[in-house]
Amino acid sequence: MKRNLLAIAVSAAMTASLLGGCGGSNQKAAESTVKQEETTKAPESDEKTEEAEPAEAGQLDLSGQEISILGSYHEDMVKRLAEMFEERTGCKVSYLRMPTGEAVAKMTAEKDNPSVNVYLGGTVDGHENLVQQGLLVPYKSSTEAEIPSEYLDPNGVWKSQYIETLSIGVNTERWEKEFADSGLEMPTTLEELINPAFKGEIITPDPSSSGTGYTFISSVLEYMGEEKGWEYLEQFNEQVGQYTSSGYTPAEKTGLGEYLICVNFLADQLIVKTSGYPMSSTVYEGAGWTMVPVSMVAGSEDNQAAQAFVDFCLTKDALDALVELANCVAVRDDCIAPEGGSKLSELNFNREYDPIAAASVKSETVDKFAAMMP
Repeated sequence: MKRNLLAIAVSAAMTASLLGGCGGSNQKAAESTVKQEETTKAPESDEKTEEAEPAEAGQLDLSGQEISILGSYHEDMVKRLAEMFEERTGCKVSYLRMPTGEAVAKMTAEKDNPSVNVYLGGTVDGHENLVQQGLLVPYKSSTEAEIPSEYLDPNGVWKSQYIETLSIGVNTERWEKEFADSGLEMPTTLEELINPAFKGEIITPDPSSSGTGYTFISSVLEYMGEEKGWEYLEQFNEQVGQYTSSGYTPAEKTGLGEYLICVNFLADQLIVKTSGYPMSSTVYEGAGWTMVPVSMVAGSEDNQAAQAFVDFCLTKDALDALVELANCVAVRDDCIAPEGGSKLSELNFNREYDPIAAASVKSETVDKFAAMMP
């Protein structure tokens, strides 16, 4: 059940309503965003209960209980998991969707009185930020044994559902019309992106508050080294026509032909491509990646419904649903492969990149990059 991009492409204004996996603010070109508001806010339960039974995650009878979740991937993904869990358990789930940066800010502001029980989605650096503040806490899930250990927090807090890897996307229709006779090769490397012929034709997420954008700049620095990496980022910055708040928007606008090239996560580009838009994608050498986890919010670790929801989020059924909706790459290899993509064991990406190490220096890296932006 892929997002119907044909319905989305009515006008450029629809870009604001589509929600990327990760996002924030600050643009070279103006952009508006629509934040999804809570439909209902479920009160947290103060009652401490027994740990969720491990036999059938998401199959407990939790009728009469309520939880509230905060999600930072596409709204339809958050909604699908909430609906599936409600159907299986009878537990009422209210949800709020917002980009990673805004979600972290919200939870930080509410640290003395959290309004949500579980945080899911967004890039792992957002979860790490909240862990450092003591706002997310360890929880031993009954289903995490199915997740490869390298995609689990060593301290037991966050548990990855899928990974995202960066890719260069190109509108193939525009390329054939405008560049086929230019003698240029379609860009598939970092170096080719800084060709003056592409100045103003690149769209990418803003790293100041977008997890996707930060993954790009941090992976460039890791791949090229600090000195050459910053030199490259200065050149790349001059090429960018628009920084977006949504991680998904660059793929969408490139698919529609508003820009020739996008740099964002492969899953978003595959959504555009499989919806019928002319898009080629290349996971380039040195491409960064991130994990997209689920975590228990502090104060909810003894909440049976919250425990059961985290357990459910790591099941094959839940992850298959996310793959179907977003063409992401599940960390469980028994899950389905994304349409037009590969399973994790078959995916070619830069495994040398360390998203956790990148998270530890995010603040100073983002500040330095922001200083070079107009």
